[in-house]
Amino acid sequence: MSLEETLNFTPPPDQAERRPAAVLLLVRQIEGAPHLLFMRRTEKVHTHKGQISFPGGGFKPGDGTLANTALRETEEEVGLAANRVRVLGHLPPTDTVVSNFLVYPFVGVLNNPNEPLEFVPDDFEVAELLQLPLLALLDPKNIREEMWVLRGKAQTVNFYNYKNLVIWGATAHILDNFLHEIRAGKWATLFE
Repeated sequence: MSLEETLNFTPPPDQAERRPAAVLLLVRQIEGAPHLLFMRRTEKVHTHKGQISFPGGGFKPGDGTLANTALRETEEEVGLAANRVRVLGHLPPTDTVVSNFLVYPFVGVLNNPNEPLEFVPDDFEVAELLQLPLLALLDPKNIREEMWVLRGKAQTVNFYNYKNLVIWGATAHILDNFLHEIRAGKWATLFE
């Protein structure tokens, strides 16, 4: 799918049994190294309480596209205006087992990385913002595997451990896909 097709992507009608959602994987340079933005969800939210996630949420018809959903939700949750982000591409969609979403991840960077940036987290949804170094997430010593039975099928489930944080579930699955593509050389410009 081209970048233009990515930016104009809307939820397929055949996915109606799963609610479409989108997240943004915002990559930014901090002290010369690429970092990825995550948030810890509060205990106030309806689903995935206290879990580490990417900014994002459910598609609304007014969004027009799933890329717009990711940008709108990022603005609502962390206070980063949509016009400050350039979407570079997308990753494969991921199911959430508990909340029945089909999540479409988009990768983006700041339009002007030298411009001052101050996040304004929504206190209902965001307990904490986290900017984790991509190199640490790529390090195999920070990944733990477990075998789980999901929907009657045995699957390997990855957990990312960084300092006192544990990233798991759909967020870890999206991260798996992103890191796999980085290892394959797809996102090399993020490390320049």
